[in-house]
Amino acid sequence: MKAIRIISRLIILTALAALFAGCAGQQVQQQRYFWPPLPERPRLEWIGAYSSENDFPKEGFAAFLEKVAGGEDVMGLMKPVDIYSDGKGMVYVADPGLRGVVVFNMNERRVGFLGGDSSLSQFSIPVSVDGDSQGNIYVSDADRNRILVFDSNGAINRFIDTKTNVQRVGGITLDEKRQRILVVDTRGHQIVILDMQGNLITTIGKRGAEDGTFNFPVAVTLNHQGEIIVADAMNARIQIFDNDGKFLRKFGQRGDGPADFQIIKGVAVDSEDHIYVTEGKGHKLIIFGTNGEYLLTVGGLYSSITTGKQAPGGFVIPQGICIDDKDVVYVVDQLNRRFQVFQYISDAFLSRNPISGVQGGVVK
Repeated sequence: MKAIRIISRLIILTALAALFAGCAGQQVQQQRYFWPPLPERPRLEWIGAYSSENDFPKEGFAAFLEKVAGGEDVMGLMKPVDIYSDGKGMVYVADPGLRGVVVFNMNERRVGFLGGDSSLSQFSIPVSVDGDSQGNIYVSDADRNRILVFDSNGAINRFIDTKTNVQRVGGITLDEKRQRILVVDTRGHQIVILDMQGNLITTIGKRGAEDGTFNFPVAVTLNHQGEIIVADAMNARIQIFDNDGKFLRKFGQRGDGPADFQIIKGVAVDSEDHIYVTEGKGHKLIIFGTNGEYLLTVGGLYSSITTGKQAPGGFVIPQGICIDDKDVVYVVDQLNRRFQVFQYISDAFLSRNPISGVQGGVVK
């Protein structure tokens, strides 16, 4: 009887596989998500969401088996906080819940730890990650107050001790042009600028609410003019400085409107120097012009974990954000235990990738 049951199962699976193969040639058109929605001229398109290897699309019989048997039990993100993409298919996610940096190889569709499993002992609370043009990856550890540098092969290259100049290391951004590292000192309410060896160059700010001062800054980035953009979280604003640290301008206010801030989590810029801000308590991504003019809000509170749905653009505490040189936008969606991926649709991108109903930036 046991042999008969096994043969029966094999027959069923074979029949289902044949049925699947027959349907494989049929094209299923996936729904696309834009902000603002069509028929308006779209500026952002949702590409996908990732938390583990199970989120990579399956093809052929593998997709069929996943539908029948479900996805494998694989490692997934636990408490992601920051993200970096090299623009070549490698995405790095700092996850203090896993006490490491999770690497998503988007080309080979696999997931692992930066430096391998053996590197996990080197981390306590990894909070920020960035990379340079040579493939080196920099990771700040808030608990151990240092920056770990990995080479392009994922091996630990060196440590940068920040204890002397930084009370608690937070977000980091590399300034390759000037060969320096911008470090958010959240507890010290300042931006600390180090050379590439970790020696102090200068600091920006102190605690306060006046221009050029901070109240728990959380993230820093650079635009293409070399201006320093700081997410000043508890002052509910973005402040912008020149590359020497001189205050230039600011924008933002506390509130619950589409362009208002409550608890800022991250900041990044695209190829046209639009400023993207993740708003944690409002569960949204807000986009501004380079001078702070409001452009677009994406998202809102939506739990993909409790609903089991993808919820494109829905967040539960968005955190770190990175935009690569192809204007692909990566946003950490912390309590959904994933990151979401969007494409900024510039006029140049639209001309290369036409969208039905839109031509030359004008809705038909």
